[in-house]
Amino acid sequence: MAGSEIPQSSALSEAHGDSLGELFSRDPEGYSQQDLDRVVGALREQRERWVKAEAEAAAKPKGRQAKVAVLATQVANAEDLGL
Repeated sequence: MAGSEIPQSSALSEAHGDSLGELFSRDPEGYSQQDLDRVVGALREQRERWVKAEAEAAAKPKGRQAKVAVLATQVANAEDLGL
């Protein structure tokens, strides 16, 4: 059969033993102090990104367009129901 070859991925060759994914896949009871420091550092970086994203979202002006779109959707749904 032509074209029935199994696709091969290079993901394993690209993976690094020191990647966070590999670290998180291991049993946490076997973590060294260095592993714990990396996990804590990664979680702190993620928290900083979340705080920044939340601050940017809060700073965005919530215009009248969003409210109009919601009301238009609600009216359309009521009309579809025959109400």
